This record gives sequence, structure tokens and C-alpha cells, in this order.
Amino acid sequence: MRASAGTRLRVLSLSVAAVAVLAGCGGPSAHPAPSPAAASTTNAYLDQRSSAVSATLDRLSSAENAGDVNAAQEVIDGAAQPAYRDKIRTETGSVSGLRLPTFRYHVDTTNHVDLQVPAELQTTLDNEGASDVWVAPVQLTYALPGVDEPQVTLKTPMVLARQGDDWKIVGDSGTVLGDATVTPQLWDEAGASAQTVATLGGRSVVVSYPGSALLAQRLAAAVPSAVSAVTAFWGDSWPRRAALVATDTAAAFDGLTASSGSQTEAAAAATVFQKLDGRTAVGQRVVFTPQAEQALPGGALDVVLRHELTHVAARAQTATGAPLWVTEGLAEYVGRKGSYRRLADAAPDLVAEVVSGRVPANLPADNAFGVDGATAQLSYQTAWSMMAYLSERFGDPRLKLFYIAAAAGPATDAQQDASMRSVLGSSRADLIAGWQGWLRQQAVR
Repeated sequence: MRASAGTRLRVLSLSVAAVAVLAGCGGPSAHPAPSPAAASTTNAYLDQRSSAVSATLDRLSSAENAGDVNAAQEVIDGAAQPAYRDKIRTETGSVSGLRLPTFRYHVDTTNHVDLQVPAELQTTLDNEGASDVWVAPVQLTYALPGVDEPQVTLKTPMVLARQGDDWKIVGDSGTVLGDATVTPQLWDEAGASAQTVATLGGRSVVVSYPGSALLAQRLAAAVPSAVSAVTAFWGDSWPRRAALVATDTAAAFDGLTASSGSQTEAAAAATVFQKLDGRTAVGQRVVFTPQAEQALPGGALDVVLRHELTHVAARAQTATGAPLWVTEGLAEYVGRKGSYRRLADAAPDLVAEVVSGRVPANLPADNAFGVDGATAQLSYQTAWSMMAYLSERFGDPRLKLFYIAAAAGPATDAQQDASMRSVLGSSRADLIAGWQGWLRQQAVR
């Protein structure tokens, strides 16, 4: 602790501990324990600080839920950067627009690590009369409206300064300390709003922004049938509802999906989640790019939505690093099911290769699926075609079981071969030979 009050408390606890050693009757100790009085004094200070900061965070949470920009600005310290004030202003408008049933900043009382702020900022805060400064272990707990999902808790540490009897927020600790990047959230973009839609498992939610209203309307109309289509293949062992986000800027999509500019230009949507809690994906979102409205006319949006919802349905059965020909191939298969009559309708690039005598000799490697790469289109079509072939040969129930086995990881040829033998009763060589023959037949229809 840098402030004078904290320094005095630290000295006090050491002094009392030293007295306890001198007065003790059990002999000297190299690591004396603080006396009960010292521990009580220190704990009282920490409890008081945590309680006072919690009151400030409650005021911020209440102001943002109510859309009260002025009230939110009142808890911001005079030393805060203009960019942070702008961030809170935008956040306040979007949080109220989203009508979140839960949105609350709070102190993580299990985290007792004290960090120091930069000397220049400390001097500024001292000059304006701050009596204490704390890099507080703040967390944010929120839930989206309508959709019945677990609450999401994010780490959002903040720097706060004590001004008189009140604590004021100086900024996000990552920005202030220069040691981390603040993770973008739905409310970081202005004008966020949400609508709920009835789907098989309950209410789904579509989040949108001023520039993505048309895309949001299309998604809201499409999601009930998309959920039903995915359920027809996967069954009811998933929530059968979803949270969709229609972004209106490339920066928003990049931030929410941790994508790069070139990936955003080539992509239509991405599915992301915060963590897996057992078999439950927490904070799972299907995020659409701003160009999806123009790039996905008519039924193309339905195909992409079913594709992404297949990832949502299969998330609990999909290991990190599962082979992409399996995960993307199945999502493409479910997404495109019923949307084509010939192989050329669903996989024109692949058909051109086959007709030219270049039949795939193997399944595409993971590095061939980069959405901004030259081979991505062909790789997705190739992976889809293998799943379509397996479905025709073994049926959808066996195809699902194969996915569960192959996507469990690790992403090795040996593990995939074992899944082929145990679920499909065939070797890799047999399956690839059969698939190649199927491609040749389908390509000329």
C-alpha cells in the first residue's frame, strides 16, 4: 500500500509483533505471529476499505443499469483519463439498453494481492488529496436477458482512490498499470439493445447495435427453425437456445472474438465462450460480422446460423484442439443439410477439383482452415463432403457417435483411426477409398 494510512497500518502491525516477541515466555522465534490486536486492526482496515469500495461499485452498477450517465460519472475520479470517462458513458447507455437482469460490479474478497500504481499517477492522486489508493480485485457478474444461462463473472480489476470518505474510480487497472489489455464486452459499443425469441429450449436472445438492426431482425426470424434443425440431428442434450450478437463494426467483431482484421473480412460468424464448467459452456455467443447482412442473402444466413449452432450444441463434447475436419465438417453438414440437391450446389470448388482428376487423397489439416487463407473454402467443402458421405453410409446416429469419439481429442491420426474403427467399424484407408469413389460418382450428377 502506497498511501499514508496503509503505511501506518503496516508499521503498526510490525511493531506490535516485535513487542510480542520480546514479552513472550516461550523463547525467541524467527517468524513471530502478529498479535491478535495487530491482526484485528489490519483486518478492520481491510474490511472497511472493501466495504467502502463496494459501496462505490454499487453506485456505478445502479447508475449503469438505470442509464444514468451523470450518476455514473460522479463515481469517477478527477485523475481518470478522458478515454475512461467516455468508456463509462458508452457502457452506461448500452447496459441500460440491453436490459440485463444481472449486472453488478463487486470486490473479490478472496484476492488479497496489493499492487502499486505508477509513481506519476500516485503523485497526481496525492496532489489532489487522495488519502489511499487501491488496485482493487473487482469482478463483474452479468447475465443476458431472456436466455436462461449461467451468470458470467469477469475479472475487471480497477484502480480506486480515496477522496475524503468516498472512493472514486481512476480506471481499469490494465490500462492504468499498462500490464494487460481490457477484454472487450458487449456494452463497449454504443447503442446496444437486445430482443428475445422463443426457441425449443426457452428464450434465445439477439444482441444488436444501431448499424446491425436489419441483420438482427433476420437472425431473430431464423433462430427458432435453426435450433430445431440442429436438435433434429444432435438431440435434446443441449440447451436448445442461444445468444446471438450482430455487430455493426469490424472492431466490435474483432474484440468480441479475438480475431484479426483479415479474418474478419473473410468470416461471416464465430462462436466463442468464456469457459467450460463441467459440460456447460459459460458465456457462449455466436457473433456475426458486420458484412454478414450483405454477404449472406436468403437461405445463406440460415446455413451459417445452423453451422454455428452446431458448434454450440456440440461444445461440451468437443475438446480444445479437436481436429477441424471433424468439428467444421460436422457443422457444415448440419448447416447445409436440406439446402442442396447436388454435390456441386454445396461444394462447387471441390467438384471442380474432382472433375479435373484431383480427388482428395486425405482429409485437410487444421492449418488449411484459416478463414483468410487461400485453401479455406476448399477445406470446408472437403470436410463437409466426408461427413455427408459418412451419413449416407452409416446414418446420422452413427455420425454423431463418431463425432463424439473423434472430437474428444487428442487431435492425432491414431486417435482418429481408433474412433473410425470403434464407431464405424472401418479403417481410415477403407473410409477414404469409399469417400473418393462417392465423390467421383456425385461430381458428375
